[in-house]
Amino acid sequence: LYEACISRMQEFHEKNPLLFKPELEEISNKYRSNIQYFIFKSIILRNLYGVDIMVEATEIAKLRLFLKMVAVVEVDMRADNMGLDPLPDIDFNIRCGNTLVGYATEEELQKDLVFGDMFARQEFEDKVNTQMEIVATAFNRFKDVQFRQSENMVAFKEAKGELTKRLATLNDLLNKHMFTQIAYGSKYEDWLKSHQPFHWLAEFYEIIHDNGGFDVIIGNPPYVVYTKKDRKTGKSIKDIYKVRYLKTEGSNNLYGFVIERSFVIASFMKKIGMIVPLSLGAAKKMDCIRNMLSENGLTLISSYEIRPAKLFDGGKKGADQRLNIFITMNTTGKVVLSTQVMRWKSEHRKFLFSNLHYFQTITQERFLRFSSKLEYDIFLKFSYHNVLGKEIRQHGTHKVYFRTAGLRYWIIFVRRGFGTESESNNDISFDSQEIADYYLSALNSNLYWWYYAINYDMFNQTMANVSDFRLSYIKDEELEKKGKEIDEDLNVKRKPLFTNKNDGTSNESYAYNKKLSKPIIDEIDKVLARHYGFTEEELDFIINYDIKYRMGDELNEEE
Repeated sequence: LYEACISRMQEFHEKNPLLFKPELEEISNKYRSNIQYFIFKSIILRNLYGVDIMVEATEIAKLRLFLKMVAVVEVDMRADNMGLDPLPDIDFNIRCGNTLVGYATEEELQKDLVFGDMFARQEFEDKVNTQMEIVATAFNRFKDVQFRQSENMVAFKEAKGELTKRLATLNDLLNKHMFTQIAYGSKYEDWLKSHQPFHWLAEFYEIIHDNGGFDVIIGNPPYVVYTKKDRKTGKSIKDIYKVRYLKTEGSNNLYGFVIERSFVIASFMKKIGMIVPLSLGAAKKMDCIRNMLSENGLTLISSYEIRPAKLFDGGKKGADQRLNIFITMNTTGKVVLSTQVMRWKSEHRKFLFSNLHYFQTITQERFLRFSSKLEYDIFLKFSYHNVLGKEIRQHGTHKVYFRTAGLRYWIIFVRRGFGTESESNNDISFDSQEIADYYLSALNSNLYWWYYAINYDMFNQTMANVSDFRLSYIKDEELEKKGKEIDEDLNVKRKPLFTNKNDGTSNESYAYNKKLSKPIIDEIDKVLARHYGFTEEELDFIINYDIKYRMGDELNEEE
């Protein structure tokens, strides 16, 4: 964009020397190396800003930006300083602080000015506004001086010193005011150290106040449960600092809070993109975030598994996390488009994003992961049926057992339990063995795996997942027969599994190789297709859903 604008300004200026004169004078003789360096310097100083709670992260970010600039320099060994321009000072662009603690907007500051003497409140507000205007002016002067840095180093040092002083005064004013509002019984220095407050309104006043916020915000926020206790310290994040004025506190995760914070500091025509856990689209507690995205305009959300490859690749140090990437922008319409759950092998990683296909999702309870209209139509037929939970009985004598963890590509349902005690074992009960076999058959189907994959987190299997599966009960001896058949086949093909315990003993359980029962499972789906009214094409889709990864070597051998 910079290059295109400069080129067009030069064209207009050649026809009329009065046009774009000051803009082109800024470029003239303001760089030693090349125009590309000048453009990168302009972008980094005028357009890019960042915040992180870790000092190391901010230093790495600055270094990467500097390397981006140096990479385009044309070194001239005979020129002064080898033709290199001075690197910009971006200490005030890339900041260290707590994104979630501090005043983000004037509205938030106003909420803390409700109580107390009216004249004292007005005096404090006037003082803060004056200081913010001074800081904004100092920041603009500091950036402007850097484009003449080689000409006047004294002016640069004076500008930086003035900005540092003014910003420190303003932050001290806001910190002490916030401290008096929330930090009862603690010392100011201890509070500063634990909370690391960052006042967006002060640090980036010109952007928040004059521009209405940032135009584009991207990030990879922390995936940390707000109330979860750390094993070593015994403290949760909530014990260390408390978030304020957030509507998304119910999400109970810092990544949810950061998303809301991004909406607060973004401009009206905002574009926001984040890499977050798969729970964004699936977990009930993330309803507040999904509603925020759904109401914004256009939202694109893609989903990524961790097998066979994962998004954050790095061997054993890679983040073993199923992820969503969402991009949302303020538009006139309100629509959410999603992808299916993406799986890929490491050698195909470079094609991953180019192969994304978005399709309109259903957003009532979750962001469902559809790949096409065919899949959408399957879901509509599926949804016409009653939930399985209507047939479950709290004190029924005929049980179906399942595991809540260790799912991978297959979910196991059996009649006689797993032969070992485990916290991951669970069960549901029915009034008769015929009903139990009917649903045992359906729950072991490819259709159930598809239902689970488009709805849930690909990690946990809960009672709610099972209860919400949709299949109305209609007497079907063939489906009951298949229930007995799949149960027998699963148990015949299971293998003993021994795991060592901390006390020196071992625990015996069973490992089920469900993919060896795929022929029976496919037969179950053919029977189910009649219940749902699936077409041949829809049935074929269900039978072959995720087959490349679920079958693995067995599929290759068949080929």
